[in-house]
This record gives sequence, structure tokens and C-alpha cells, in this order.
Amino acid sequence: MSSYRVYRVGEEEHVREALAPPPLRRSRRARRVSSVRRAWTWAPVIAAVATAAALFWLYGREAVDNSRAALDILREVETVPGWLLLGAPVVALATMALATAGLAFGRRRAIKAVAMVVVALVLAAPGLAVGYANGLVVPVGQSGSPETTVQEREQIAAADAEIAPPLPDKPMNILLIGSDRSDIPDDPGRSDTQMLLRLDPDTRSISMLSLPRDLRVYIEGVGYEKMNAAYSYGGPKAVIRTFKELTGLPINGWIETDFAGFWHTVNILGGVYLPIDRKYFVPASANYKSINLEPGYQLVRGKQALNFVRFRHDQRGDFTRMQRQQLFVRELQRQSRRWSGDWDRVIRLIKAITRETRSSLSSLAKIEPLVELAFQVDTSRVYQTHLEGDTPMLDGIAYVTASEGQIAEAVRRFTHPAQAPVRRKDEARVAKNVFPVRVYNGSGIDGLATAAATQLSAQGYKAQAVADDYEYPDRVTAVYAPRSLRSHADAVAAMLSPAEVRVIPRGPGVVDGISVFVASSFDGVLDVPDAVVEERQTLLAGQKVGWETWKLTDAATPLRLQAPVAWPAGSVYDQFHNYSIETTDGRRLAASVAVARTPLSGYWSVQAMRWLRPPAIESPTGTKKVGGRTYMLFYQGDSLHMVAWRERGTLYWVLNTLDDQLSNDVMMGLATSCRPVK
Repeated sequence: MSSYRVYRVGEEEHVREALAPPPLRRSRRARRVSSVRRAWTWAPVIAAVATAAALFWLYGREAVDNSRAALDILREVETVPGWLLLGAPVVALATMALATAGLAFGRRRAIKAVAMVVVALVLAAPGLAVGYANGLVVPVGQSGSPETTVQEREQIAAADAEIAPPLPDKPMNILLIGSDRSDIPDDPGRSDTQMLLRLDPDTRSISMLSLPRDLRVYIEGVGYEKMNAAYSYGGPKAVIRTFKELTGLPINGWIETDFAGFWHTVNILGGVYLPIDRKYFVPASANYKSINLEPGYQLVRGKQALNFVRFRHDQRGDFTRMQRQQLFVRELQRQSRRWSGDWDRVIRLIKAITRETRSSLSSLAKIEPLVELAFQVDTSRVYQTHLEGDTPMLDGIAYVTASEGQIAEAVRRFTHPAQAPVRRKDEARVAKNVFPVRVYNGSGIDGLATAAATQLSAQGYKAQAVADDYEYPDRVTAVYAPRSLRSHADAVAAMLSPAEVRVIPRGPGVVDGISVFVASSFDGVLDVPDAVVEERQTLLAGQKVGWETWKLTDAATPLRLQAPVAWPAGSVYDQFHNYSIETTDGRRLAASVAVARTPLSGYWSVQAMRWLRPPAIESPTGTKKVGGRTYMLFYQGDSLHMVAWRERGTLYWVLNTLDDQLSNDVMMGLATSCRPVK
């Protein structure tokens, strides 16, 4: 028994000690009420934990991957800063600790209630975030996705079975299929477009390979047919399999869209700025899709964009159409930064990709590499390749035919694109013979490294066979080099093809120069490129071609036009066009373009505009100063595609043809010869 002391007021000594009364025992009913209250206090917390666990169990690992992908995309589009992603868990833990302390030691019901709500929200947040991230992608066949039949779902599953899983940090090949499906029942349609994209995270580059739709190919189970017929016979599965057998490349993903999906996606983006090389016009009464596009740099939206990439009614038909399609993809990637800060637009685009297309990219985690590379890749590292061939008539049918050598060369250019002949900031000018090339034998075949080193030495490299490395795991020759020797590494890899270049950072323990690990795929003979003999194009100086028309055009625009006073032999002016261009901030500014035609029916142009920083001049390959002007150079591979400069509040550029018919010297000569018309 405890006791207590009794004091009289004003006195220090206590009067007496008395035993404390025994504590009052609560009734059974009171104890029951207290237990119920305690249960109600913890019930929401337990429910929140159970909800989070249930969400994780229902969505599984894919949902967690989607959440990670969503965070990566948020960081990439600069909606959420990186420090916030690191600090959020710390804040959540601190909040949980404070709330738990409130529950444990808080004496007021209000404090306990607030702490209880905080705990519930913190515990439920991860589950709700997982559900949101997973809901950004609508799997085929579920609500919100296109209505699919059992046959279509079987086609998608069959196509997915042809896909090779992408390897971490390795190039990924994505097949784009543009389908032309009619409303006729049981009509499977045809593939109107086939383009292979190669996304290389190591080099941060994108390559495009287009094959003609009329290419004569062997379709398994059918025989020889046109390339676009593969879709009719076996859907996307047959297209994927035909592409794999034709190119020898693995396919790591596929996306199929129809015309409506393409149109809608372009409109979600608000249109795409394109340099239209000439006037495209087909009247509405014609048997073909109507189009009316004037030349010049402009914002092109849904229907016009679709008709532009589909147009094939000119002398070169499908070949120039492939170039326009690749131009569209290139400019789409160039302008991706324009939308990167618009999270709502990015989400709508992701949903459009999954809801209005059929593809193997059925989760946000699978789409993430495409989104990240689209935002990260410098457009000067977007490369274009297409296959051309003969156009014979076989049994009364017009085909495109290409030899195995032509196809192999197109694939080589696709996997090892030509580099622009300008130095980047991180690449110094280094001669072949000043750095060592160490060759290791990883093939298990005696003498293969020695053979490679001997032949590399003959090409001017300081090469030496070092040692055997039979435990080398890859089957493809690997070339390791620092970034400063990247161009030399690309050249060595091209001669040892198939080979991969792997850029390594400088640091302790890293050897100088280039290291080559020869695999069994090397046949012992270098693939040394033949010397390229170009027909030198003639640029005539002192030629004020079309000068009177230039003066009339200049008088009709507020711009101060500049025209070339040098002229490529054989070219003639085709059209002059003054107009206004809609800028990204909604203004309309003056613009003008003069279009010239080459003897090979290509179209080059001279552009002027008040808009000083359009998407077209972002990420130049390099710059060059001539005669007081600083020129921005834009290459496609090793071809100079555009030369731009600013002068007195006006932006000017000279634009090459779709297939870069003008040589680099002619392009530079045209730009440097431009003078004010008055």
C-alpha cells in the first residue's frame, strides 16, 4: 500500500501520514468501451497497411517498375527535381516518427486523431502512387484501350513471342509499323510503313533504317512477295520475322499505329515544325489523298503531317517518301525538349502510345528508355539510312529489288552510322599513330589477334597483339576506348565488323589508347573501306541567278533577304514564297523561302525569318567562322545538311535536299556567298 503526507497551510512539517485509498477498479463495461476505443484508434492504421500490401500484391513487380519509371520520367522532364526524390523518403520517415510519437504519448484526442490521419496517409501514399503509375499505361484489351478481338489479341501475343528481351545498356531495336487497315470486314490490311529504330544508350544516339514497302522479300509460308504484304499474311508477327531474317538483327520491341493514331498523336504534341522542301499539292478531287503544303519551315499538324509522310506521287516515289518519314522522326526527336516540361502533355502522349497503338511496350517501365533517350539524345546523333534498289517489273508487278550486298551495306550504315567530319568539344585531333591499339584474342582461335593487329598496323595504327583472353564472354568483337578516341574506335570497329564500341571513363588502372577483344565472329580479314571517288560538283561564282525575282520577293516582305551569288551548275529556281510562321509562344513572324531544283529532282532552299531561335537550329553539330560570320553547321552523318547564321535580327539558312545531293563544299559555298538583295 502506498501512503501520502498531510500538511497544514503555512507550515513546513507535515501533520501526519495516511494510507492512500486503493485505486478504483473500472467496471467490466468500462474496460470493454476502452478496448473498443483503442481498436478504433488503430483500425485505420492497420487498414492503411493492409491496403498498401494489397496494392503491392495485386500490381506486383511490374507496378513497382512502373513507379520507378514514372519517377525517372518526372526527373527527365524536369517536373520533379532530383533532390526532391532523394529527400521524399527522409521526410516520410520523419513524419512517421512524429506521428507515431503523437499516438504513443499524446494525451489529447485531437493530437491522436491528427497523428492517426498522418500515419494512414503516409502508409497509403506508396500504394496509391504505384496504382497511379501503373494506370498510366492501359494494357491491350482493358477499359480505355482500343476494342480488340480475340484474333487481334492472339496476333499481339504471337508478335511478342518474336521479340528478344533488350539487354541492359545495350542497343535496342524498335520496329515501327504504320498499318493501312480498311473498314472492310476480314480485310487484314497492309503495312504502309516499316522503320527500324536503334536506340543506343552508350553513344546516346538513334539510328533509323527504312525499307521500301515494295521490296521483294521472302515471307515464310508464303514465298516471294512485297514487303508490305507480310502484314496481310501474318500481321505484325510476320513483319517482325521478315525484318529479322532480312537484316539479321534482333527486334527488341514493336509499335504499330494506324493513320488515326498517328494523326491524334501529332495533335497531342501541338504539331511538329518541319522544313517542307517544296510545294506539295494534290486536289481533293483526285484519286489520292489531298494535300496542300507550301514550302518553308512551318508548324505542321495532324492531317497535313500524315499526308506529308505518306506522299509518294513524284519521280522517286517510295524512296523520297522514306526520306520524308525519317525527316519527320528526326524533327520530332529534335523538338522533344519543347514538350519535356509539360508533364500533362507527356502523360497524354504516353497514354496515346498505349491506347491508340498495338505494341510490345505494355508498361511504363518498357516505355521509359524511349522517353529518356528522346529527351537526352543530341539531334546531331540521329542518323538516317534507307535501302534503295532497282525497280523492275516481274510478272507484270512493280517491285524494288536489292542484292544481299546492298542490304548488308544498309544494315552496316544503320549499326555504324557515318560521323560528321567535325570535331566535338570532347574530341581532340589525334593522329592514328600516337596512341597504342592493344589487340587481345578472345576467340579461342590461334593467331586471330596477330592477324588483326598486323592489318591494323597496315592502316596506320600503332597496333600490337598483346595476349590471349579466351574467357572473354561475348561473341562480338569489342573495342574499348576513352571518349577522346571515339572516332578512331568507330573506324576500328567498322573494319572488324561485327563489333561494338564501348566508351570507358579515364581513371586509375585504365590503360591508354584503344583495347580490342577479338571474338570468333572476326573472320581474320579487315573490312577496309574502298576509297570513295566523288564526282566534284561545280559551284559557279558571280552568278546572280533569279536576281530580279529576288528583288520583287524582297520588296513584298519586311525581311532583309539574302541570296547566293554562287550557283551550283544545273540547278534552277522553282518557287519563291513569303509567309508568316507561328512560333512556340503563339506569335506570328515574317518568313520567306526560295526553293531551287537540282538535275536529279531534289529540292534545296534558302530560308529567312524573324524567329531567331526556332527548334531547327537547336544542337548544331559544330560552328565555323568565315568572313566575320559565324555559321552553325548541321550534319546528317557525314553530309552537311544545313548551314545557318544570324545577321541584323534575321535568321538565315541554306538547306540541302532530302537526300543531301549537294556536296559539303557546295553547301558551304552557297552559304558564304549569300549577300543582301538590296
